[in-house]
Amino acid sequence: MLILARTDFALGTKALIYGATAGFGILAVWDAVGALHEKDFGHLYIITIPLFIACVVGFIYATRHRLELSDSQLVQYGFRSKHIPLEEIKSIEENLGAYEVKSAKTSIRITTDLQNKNLFKDQLIAQIQKIDAYKNQFPGRRLDEADQYKIFEQFQHMVDMGIETETLFNTDASIFEQLTEPAYYLGYEHHIHSFLNRAYDADEALVNLFLKERIETTAASDSSFFIMPHHLEWLILCLSDGRILVKPAKE
Repeated sequence: MLILARTDFALGTKALIYGATAGFGILAVWDAVGALHEKDFGHLYIITIPLFIACVVGFIYATRHRLELSDSQLVQYGFRSKHIPLEEIKSIEENLGAYEVKSAKTSIRITTDLQNKNLFKDQLIAQIQKIDAYKNQFPGRRLDEADQYKIFEQFQHMVDMGIETETLFNTDASIFEQLTEPAYYLGYEHHIHSFLNRAYDADEALVNLFLKERIETTAASDSSFFIMPHHLEWLILCLSDGRILVKPAKE
């Protein structure tokens, strides 16, 4: 397993934690000596010993605590380890500067007291993008961010217009036989993470080969993709549930 990034408490946070645990630990020992001398066992058991145990626990946690990003999972170390496989991440939500990474079973927080918090989050997203791009490969030239944004705007516009005018129809895979344009835009829309959306410019031969392989593949997909010609006059939308919708050109 290849470790891509690590992060831990920032230097100021470490100084605060270690300073507090050392200071209160010394205070607890000093207080324990006094309690034993005065035979005040109630104070010893109720206050001094719990305080000392808390200091030891805090020191151990601070020593063990770190986040690690590997090529396949995100791990948080503390009193116990929490693992989230990258392919199982359901959301990455920002809350007051911190990022909460959630799967169906657990969550890990990239908190504001960590070193290079934003860089670590960006490395996490980049690795998720790398995994998804390998898992869901599309033909053609990938568009840059500005062109991709325009294509997805047009895609959404056509879907909205099709719903509004009731011209978004169910169809089947036979529609792919009618694709005779010299080139197309292909768009991939992830069902959860918008940062995984991407668009491509591919010629007819590549698109037809891609669709043929897609039809022959029985594996279920968790995302949708669309096909639009360069003149942007019609749209084919292939949903993750297997349905195929078409928004025809205006007559």
